[in-house]
Amino acid sequence: MIFYYSRTDKTKAVAQALHEITGLPLYPLESDISDAKGFLFAVKSIAAAFGNKGLPVRNMPESVPEEIYLCAPVWAGEPAGPMKYFIANAGLERIRVHTILTAMTPSRQHRTHVKKLLDRVGAFSGDVLQIATTKQPPEAEILREHIQAWLEPPTEAAEAE
Repeated sequence: MIFYYSRTDKTKAVAQALHEITGLPLYPLESDISDAKGFLFAVKSIAAAFGNKGLPVRNMPESVPEEIYLCAPVWAGEPAGPMKYFIANAGLERIRVHTILTAMTPSRQHRTHVKKLLDRVGAFSGDVLQIATTKQPPEAEILREHIQAWLEPPTEAAEAE
């Protein structure tokens, strides 16, 4: 299953491309901040980025499968508040979690933050892919190629390098 939070449709485009490749069902997460605009959004999102609790998700699932994908934007250098809340409250102990982060400027620090959040709840952190986004979602074909390469296991030749 693919869980995602997207306020501007950039992360939604990434989740949709992952769905097209894997056939896994999509589960959009909704938060009260989804409807916030302007200054109110900025204040709430920055507070959530620096806090550990995140922002409440309105439609938490009752359960999650043994292996999931999370697609989340990065706000102020941290996973978006609703995704932090999901990680902390979805019962992810012993769940394998693969993560795709969308950010204007991806960094190793973003990966580290996600892995720490998953470790804190006892989840098994799988691969983390970071996708650079600008004001528009990346083109669908480019997204699919990038995600397909991430999903494919490395070949013996690549491992030998």
